[in-house]
Amino acid sequence: MSNFKIVDTYLRKILFVIFSIITLIGIIAPIWQSLFGYPNGEKIYSFLHNICHQYPTRSLWIAKRPCALCSRCMAGYTGIAIASLFIWLPRKYFNRLLIGFILIIPGIADGIIQLSTDYESSNLLRIITGFVGGIGIFILLYPLSFNFGNNVKGDSLKEKL
Repeated sequence: MSNFKIVDTYLRKILFVIFSIITLIGIIAPIWQSLFGYPNGEKIYSFLHNICHQYPTRSLWIAKRPCALCSRCMAGYTGIAIASLFIWLPRKYFNRLLIGFILIIPGIADGIIQLSTDYESSNLLRIITGFVGGIGIFILLYPLSFNFGNNVKGDSLKEKL
């Protein structure tokens, strides 16, 4: 196994763990508050407030309390986690950009429509657009998908970009 494959494998596992933990913390917050009372879970909500708006009307509810991540963010972080394990990308950067942007567009469109009109999407739609958008973000930003370390004879860097 080449050094590139080893780094790629470990980085994917690290991304999976990080984004899975973020999602699980978002789910644990309402359970924690339900078990131990109101002020106890607030540190979790405060911690995740930096990465999510946490509007209760746009969140899933557990134990009569909103999760610490809204539906779209929770699904987006889950999408990144799942994509880190299962998505293997085309070598050409333009193809990655195109695929990534196409997957992100539905979530952006839904958010802009909600912001500019009276339309309110459902949590199911937020979950779908968040999950698909999370996969799109992974495709756009994952650095090792260039496959730089595996040049074979006649396979130039220029062809990969």
